Amino acid sequence: MMQGFKDESYNIDFEDGLFESIMEHLIRCSDEMKADCIETGNLLNNNEDKITNRLVENYLNKGSAFMRFILQSPESFVPDEDIYKGRTDIKVVPQNWFMDINDYYIIECKRIDGKAKLNKEYIINGIARFVISPPKYSSFNKRNIMFGYVVQDINIPNNTIEIERLQKTMIDEVTSEGFILNNNSGAECYIYSCKYTVNTEWIELRHLFYDFSDCISS
Repeated sequence: MMQGFKDESYNIDFEDGLFESIMEHLIRCSDEMKADCIETGNLLNNNEDKITNRLVENYLNKGSAFMRFILQSPESFVPDEDIYKGRTDIKVVPQNWFMDINDYYIIECKRIDGKAKLNKEYIINGIARFVISPPKYSSFNKRNIMFGYVVQDINIPNNTIEIERLQKTMIDEVTSEGFILNNNSGAECYIYSCKYTVNTEWIELRHLFYDFSDCISS
């Protein structure tokens, strides 16, 4: 996505703006989906794939002319074995993707309920896929997104502290700078950033925790 400007500072500004636009679009679509669930009574199943499917099919790809959101995209091809190491939840590709097919973002989705099992799942089968060498997911722009579907009514900041504590012990071979709160919208949406050093190179994961607890089917 960083092509077309001779001055690298313009490329960086453009890339920053595009990434923030993706975050804003995720939040806006989550707001719309939550409102529709409550208004219609068509609540979400407490299932990661089903939440992701509805979000992508009914919201993310509508009203977004500058990028596409692709479900379940294979990632990290291994030539010697003819297999892929991973499969992304959501792959975000821009309009000009064919100029460089490596130039995209990944959104990894995980449920969060405030309990240790899902917090650990968020780390081992979420964060670690980006930062443990060799990574299952690529980070062409040195940024990607972890999307936490909060499915129980919990204190999100307190649970984020617990995830931060756990990641230090569960992926201790990777250096992280800790979670920094970027923004929060009331008590239902919190955005954190965290930088990780992987083989002397850093990448940033933006952690979006969105409270869907009052539209989850019992």
